[in-house]
Amino acid sequence: MCTVNKHAGGEPVEVSPKLIEFLKYAEKLYELTNGKMNIMMGSVLKLWHDERTNAATNPQNAKIPTSEALAEASKHVGFEFLEINEENNTVRITDKDARIDVGALGKGYATERAAEALIDKGVEHYVLNIGGNIRIIGKKVNGEAWKTGIKNPKNPNYEYSAYLNLADTSCVTSGDYERYFTVDGKKYHHIIDGESNMPAAYFSSITVICKDSGLADALSTALFCMSYEDGLSLVESIDGVGALWIGRDGEVRYSDSIKHLVIDK
Repeated sequence: MCTVNKHAGGEPVEVSPKLIEFLKYAEKLYELTNGKMNIMMGSVLKLWHDERTNAATNPQNAKIPTSEALAEASKHVGFEFLEINEENNTVRITDKDARIDVGALGKGYATERAAEALIDKGVEHYVLNIGGNIRIIGKKVNGEAWKTGIKNPKNPNYEYSAYLNLADTSCVTSGDYERYFTVDGKKYHHIIDGESNMPAAYFSSITVICKDSGLADALSTALFCMSYEDGLSLVESIDGVGALWIGRDGEVRYSDSIKHLVIDK
């Protein structure tokens, strides 16, 4: 991916068929989420990433990207700038200032590929925890589901806001409480809403439950950038998907599709 970004605005880059498959999947999810999950947001996300890095090393001079810089970067986030040639296995970014950023999908997609490899080897009872992306294969050996806690955004290290009984599925959470930096006493987290180019302000945490970890990863980011009503509508339109929303006030809401998985504390 780095090579493709380096050649933005230049000639097509030959890549592996697996990368083509990943990018086509990303394009499908872009359409499914009405652009809320967009791997082409690299130009905007880089501005925030750079300021977060600066804040970590030089907190007294922490600042957020300027509105002018964000507005300019947002001109280069369209999926139309990505040309995928499946026949020749090439990828080209047509805009020299556009960049791919796979943070909203890459980890979940890789987790699902790892799960597939284990299943192919006959694994029947397993939990993968890859940076917080949970992929559960089957049930416990004794036939029980795994009890899975959803962190309390107000106290993520010591408390849980909810518990779910999960088996043969994925559980992915996006939240505002782990990756952030502070400017003038205000926290700015890493999940950027493509409409405002600012950190999304709807929720503190979104958890998605579905079989495919890549889909769960993408949807957790997309739902974080939507109102509850719009997010619930999207969730209910996709078979086998459920979600748990934790509001900025701590309120917990579930889609009907996963209420039966909730464990009383």
